[in-house]
Amino acid sequence: MENTAKIQKWPKVFLFGDSLTQQSFSAEGCWGAMLADQLARRCDIVTRGFSGYNVPFCKVMLPSLLDKQTASETVALTIFLGANDSNDKTLNPQQHCPLEEYRQGLKDMIEFAMSQGVRRETIILITPPAMYEPDWAQDCKDNGKISALDNKVTGTYAKACLEVAEELGTKKVDIYSKMMKEADYKKYLRDGLHFTEKGSQLLFSLLWPIVEDLTSHLPELLFPRWDAINTADVRGSLLNF
Repeated sequence: MENTAKIQKWPKVFLFGDSLTQQSFSAEGCWGAMLADQLARRCDIVTRGFSGYNVPFCKVMLPSLLDKQTASETVALTIFLGANDSNDKTLNPQQHCPLEEYRQGLKDMIEFAMSQGVRRETIILITPPAMYEPDWAQDCKDNGKISALDNKVTGTYAKACLEVAEELGTKKVDIYSKMMKEADYKKYLRDGLHFTEKGSQLLFSLLWPIVEDLTSHLPELLFPRWDAINTADVRGSLLNF
């Protein structure tokens, strides 16, 4: 079959972060899948999540993931980090990132993305979510690990994340504060750290209005609806759309 068709470019929503992003298409951590559902036939959702990674790791990795071509097609970029960085330095030095290094690393990644062509106003920083210490301590114990997270410390990283967004003029989602407004916020976390389906729905409810606005200029659908295709000229209907 001869291919004379022009390749259709698909705008991208680029999700970058740790396990909370890696699991964003899982049954419970499904906020990425919710975005994909809303943007079906309009955008590709590119998921680049790396379980256990922190800002220093991700800062080194980003240039291998985001080139100028990908950046030119990116209509929204989320950076969702801090849950691992906030680990106690003594108990978990492998994942710990000092607060000021975390802050600077976010700035460096934003500036790199912009140097590749991602527009400032399309970058969205997401704070680490609140974590529930008793459940996370039990999960760590069950898996032969030491719990090294403290929710109040996580809150300082969330605050720093918001300050970076304010300073550099990016969008922001403060899921930490939203969760902390509820006495029973642990319902949003399946193990004290990662989202339940309710947690994913909460993040989606905060993120979607921003992404919806950033994608509002895009066509309602890429390629015509099935009932708009002229069966006498299928090729013309589809390739000249």
